[in-house]
Amino acid sequence: MTSGLEWEFEDVFAGHPTELESRARRLQTTAEAISRAADALRDLVDDQRSLATDALEASAEEASAGLRRARRRYGGTATALTTYAVELAPIQASARAAIADADFHQARSHRLQGSADDLRDDIVRAEAEGSSTDALYEQLWSTSDGAAYSAGQVDAARRTLNQARQDIWDAANRAIDAIETAIEHGADSFGDNWNQFWSGVGDFFEMVGEWASQVLSVVVDALMEVLSALVSALVVALLLVAGLLLVGLVFVAFGLVGLILLGVVLAAALLTLAIAEMLGKPQQVSGSHRSTAATGDAEADAAADALEARDYEGLMADLAEQDSQGGEDLTQIRVVAIRDSEGNVISWRVQLPSTQNWDPLNTGGALNDARTDAMLSMFPGVPTQYEQAVWDAMTEAGVFESEAPIMFTGWSLGGMMAGELATDPRVADRVESVFTAGSAIDKHYSDMPPDVRVTQINNGIDPVHTLEFLGLDPIDYVRFDNDWQTYRPLTWPMHDSGMYGAEAERYLPEPRPGDEIFFAGEGAGSYEDVYVAEYTRGS
Repeated sequence: MTSGLEWEFEDVFAGHPTELESRARRLQTTAEAISRAADALRDLVDDQRSLATDALEASAEEASAGLRRARRRYGGTATALTTYAVELAPIQASARAAIADADFHQARSHRLQGSADDLRDDIVRAEAEGSSTDALYEQLWSTSDGAAYSAGQVDAARRTLNQARQDIWDAANRAIDAIETAIEHGADSFGDNWNQFWSGVGDFFEMVGEWASQVLSVVVDALMEVLSALVSALVVALLLVAGLLLVGLVFVAFGLVGLILLGVVLAAALLTLAIAEMLGKPQQVSGSHRSTAATGDAEADAAADALEARDYEGLMADLAEQDSQGGEDLTQIRVVAIRDSEGNVISWRVQLPSTQNWDPLNTGGALNDARTDAMLSMFPGVPTQYEQAVWDAMTEAGVFESEAPIMFTGWSLGGMMAGELATDPRVADRVESVFTAGSAIDKHYSDMPPDVRVTQINNGIDPVHTLEFLGLDPIDYVRFDNDWQTYRPLTWPMHDSGMYGAEAERYLPEPRPGDEIFFAGEGAGSYEDVYVAEYTRGS
């Protein structure tokens, strides 16, 4: 089915670059044959001097000159068309990718706007009944942000398509100028030559849509992945250069002694933080359960069903909600039991929030703070209060009273914590899946238990997933199996839960094979039993 944007920009997809380039190659072959014929005629006169050939010299040279003019026309046209085809292919590929993105985000925006309208109705109803509307407002804000993000992506796709249309016109004008120059040496009129040539080219302009969607879109996606990886490498290089410049500035300003003192101060500060992490204990301030099990009330069951995560985009929405509800004061951890209709635990999903408190001297706020960021990056293996809180929440939820498999998931700092926990011997035999976004977890590759499905989405311009620091070994750069899958979009904003949710839906609209057990199915067949625990830092 043709989308609205594809219909509007159908002129962008006119032309078949592959077939056009093939025809251009045949023209070039013809031009070369003509050139050889012209040379043969000249050799006939030059090498076989006789009365007979003298009589033919004038005719042979005239024929040879005519062939050379024809060669220029065929060769010049072939070169122009080859250049045009080479330029046209990537332009159309970029346009096709833009159409696909626009279609996805247009549908997502409409869907989220409908959900937002439903949530507004729910809020009005809850306010009339005197019920709490906090959770509904959180869902409304998250949904509205997602709709706005997708609307922005549709606008970006339209800009890309307008630019593609202009680029094609520019390339076509250059080809026309080159062809006009090539054929003007002939005796025929420009119109005669132009019509004669294009009569053999027009039949290649019908299959471009299928060709672009089936071939070039795949190539463009692969190239974008490679480009994103290269951009990530550039980000790492820039961070290293910035670090070296800082060291150089300190050396220039204070000399070697100042540099040593700076190193000692930083080392002492990190060591103090590490000791404080090991000695302190997290303080739990709340713990509650909620269930989406069927009750028989159709309206209530439908509302509960809507709260369940169905895929990775749903996980990102849950994680964003945890960030929002915890903020800088609390760390909200969710341990989700997926149960069948009989109440048996099928699997466990542990959801971990991202950095919300950026105070390096934080002593009583959220555990997911800048201090934990530093510990996971600089001292992997040192138990943090955040990690202790996760183990406590898992224990209270009943994870260790069951043999069901475990998924750890989070984004940014939450993903780093997910990678740390998944390699812990206490659960190594039960972890089956890890899902992260914008998180530095490559250092855990060599330590990850075998057969764990790791799924990570890392935006190429996002520096956060590159901040591995200590613990990243050469073996961690190698991927010997398909269980560890990394997706590398190149988009804006660079570090945002809504963006990562949209990219998760684009790359993986359905859970990876094997991950289905970590999501409740729609209806009464299975449900979520969610344990929500909130913590603050303790001394």
